[in-house]
Amino acid sequence: MGIINLFRRKEDILDTVFSQLNNPLQEIREDALSKLENLQLSVEQGLRVLEMAKNTFPPSKYDWQDISAQLIDICAVKPYVEYINKVEYIYDELNPNAKVSALQFLSTYESEQALIIYLKLLARGYDELKSLPYGSLYERPRFPQILFPGLLKFIDNKEIVSQIYLILLNYFNYDLVDETTLGDYKKTIVSDIIDMAEKVTGYALKKSTVSIWDDDEYLSLRNKAGIYFDLAGYIKDPRVTLALKGIMCIKDMKLKMFAAMSLLQHDYGLQEEDVIDIASDSEVRNWFYESLVKIGKDEIYPEQFKSQKCFAESDMVDWLVYPTELGRVPDKIELMNVFQEGDMEYYLFRFRCDSKKDWEKVGWMAGLSGPFSKKNCPTTVAEGHTFSRFEEWDSKTPQEHFSNIVGNIRDYWSSVADDLQ
Repeated sequence: MGIINLFRRKEDILDTVFSQLNNPLQEIREDALSKLENLQLSVEQGLRVLEMAKNTFPPSKYDWQDISAQLIDICAVKPYVEYINKVEYIYDELNPNAKVSALQFLSTYESEQALIIYLKLLARGYDELKSLPYGSLYERPRFPQILFPGLLKFIDNKEIVSQIYLILLNYFNYDLVDETTLGDYKKTIVSDIIDMAEKVTGYALKKSTVSIWDDDEYLSLRNKAGIYFDLAGYIKDPRVTLALKGIMCIKDMKLKMFAAMSLLQHDYGLQEEDVIDIASDSEVRNWFYESLVKIGKDEIYPEQFKSQKCFAESDMVDWLVYPTELGRVPDKIELMNVFQEGDMEYYLFRFRCDSKKDWEKVGWMAGLSGPFSKKNCPTTVAEGHTFSRFEEWDSKTPQEHFSNIVGNIRDYWSSVADDLQ
């Protein structure tokens, strides 16, 4: 009787929640969703929630607050296999936001059936998508016989094609597909790579004095181009090789690196000056070295940049260019101190960014890279303490900067461990 009563109480709660989701007050709707998130839904209850997602609810201020989409997301936390057919059944009656959540939901399943339905539903409205819902298909590539070339049917939507190519690239990286998988779509991929190469080589910054970091249009192009030029290494076609050779004249070392690595996969030898140009660039130095090691070509890497100082500097810059940090390569960076802790080394830098308003007033700032295992030096592998608090260099001694940054990181990981416990 206890189990039956518990089930009935949950059903009563669902009825109450569904009623509250239609309340005109947003705070009541949000409270109802919070209650639903905390319920341990059974399969049958989850199916009821999915059915409710077909309904029209009071509008929310933001798309991410869409109630129908959130109902699907709540069910996705524990994706029972029984949900797969239900999602297909309700799909056509969902609003656009909920349809995206439904596709995202299906693309997280470790199920052939889910991926088959994912592609089937994607075909119904892919041309209206601004971004591809692809769940865990990139992080956990699986069922290549289903996804490719099936996903390539949608590459005529230029809003999502770069995401499709990103997934395809990772399937190539895991040896799950080869060129024969592409079929007739190879012609389109070749054409897209050539077009992207022409866009990059023909791009002019809005102002000759403006860096790439201040040109949002170029940064968007750059992010997509990196995918295309990396994918190009797996597309053996003389026109692709020619396009990649043309990219070697550009000043953007990140894109030049992707082109260089793909040329090596095309069995095309690189010019020594191009190798030095890429290795000397702190933004991509570590990426370049690691990529060469991966394909067994690290013998071409210049010895003058194969030091722990160079790798630590690149690690620091790679952290700084993240959009939520400095958001660009610093204009100047200098190694100031190396600190030892047992078998590990930390590299303390100072850097400045005079080309960016607001940052120019700060002057030199402190940043720490590492730690690096001394027995493995030189290595690109930092052990998780690379960080900057963007404090002025002269505000503390080098030892104080080091202690504060390391202490800050250790406090963070300690709090994470406490939360997990």
